[in-house]
Amino acid sequence: MLEQAIVPTSFIAVLQRYIDNRSIDIPELSQKLVKLQTQSKMTIQEYDRLLHQLQQQDPVPAFGVKIGQMIEPKDFGLVGYLVTACSNLGQALARYGRFQTLVLSELRTQEEVNSDVISHRWNLHDVDTPLSCEFGVAIYITLFQSLIAKAIAPIEVGLPFDTPADASIYKALFGCPVVFNSPCLRVDLPANIMRQSISSRDPYMRKIFDSQAEAMLEAEGGKRSDSFDDFFETLQEQILMAMKDGDTKASTVAKKMGFSLRGFYRTLEAKGYSYRSLVAGLRSRLAKKYLMDVRLTFSDVALLLGYSEQSAFIRAFKNWEGMTPGEFRKQKLVLKDS
Repeated sequence: MLEQAIVPTSFIAVLQRYIDNRSIDIPELSQKLVKLQTQSKMTIQEYDRLLHQLQQQDPVPAFGVKIGQMIEPKDFGLVGYLVTACSNLGQALARYGRFQTLVLSELRTQEEVNSDVISHRWNLHDVDTPLSCEFGVAIYITLFQSLIAKAIAPIEVGLPFDTPADASIYKALFGCPVVFNSPCLRVDLPANIMRQSISSRDPYMRKIFDSQAEAMLEAEGGKRSDSFDDFFETLQEQILMAMKDGDTKASTVAKKMGFSLRGFYRTLEAKGYSYRSLVAGLRSRLAKKYLMDVRLTFSDVALLLGYSEQSAFIRAFKNWEGMTPGEFRKQKLVLKDS
């Protein structure tokens, strides 16, 4: 049996953005959104309920499309940073496909390539309301348009629900024909736009984000037990993101998790852990993984682990393993080749 599908709470930002943009006065929902953002994840059913709550306050046609069009690459978390660093749209969408489960667990996008059309098809696990389907298609289209900074419309869009009373608004919003009662969510793109360049491309940072996403994907692959502690899952993910931002201070991570610094330390102590040892343990495990990839320089690894200087990483690694990163890499690669 599949687990409940999970989405990152970074998607909550688009809901708040819509509220602010429309000047909707709903303090209770806004306070709820602020509280939810202290978590790292939520189920897709929870997000769907938020969409419906907001729609009740602003019952406009094609609501899911309109709110989805307010998404920004940064709302996709690490995957968003990764795709903005890619060289062209084809490379970005390939990376998105590789790491799509970091955006929505259980997501499996199928790609069908013809000479002139590239068709992307997927289903939403656990929820198939028209509102979430509209939103899912809209954020995908808005993402690729944001990356190339051009409002190039899809060739055709498919939505898996009955034709609404005002179907013309969907065509107007998407800028292309829309097929209702489609067997799945579908976005058909002209193949030639895959060569469109991305202005924010950065090959160096793409390599960094690639490795970080691989590490997070590997962490996601572990099966949960009934006694799995959500606090420590959230903490690990926040530390990973803190490494990316270069700020692993306990006060920063505690704030993102919705804790006071004192409460944060108290929770850790009750479990018999120290924050410093947790960060060091995670860095040590990741460092050994990264060092096995010869494409990464020691400077790259230091940056991935949140060190501002390569020398600080080298000193820390020597304390963990009793050898320098260079000695570790040489030793492991010799064993690998033997």
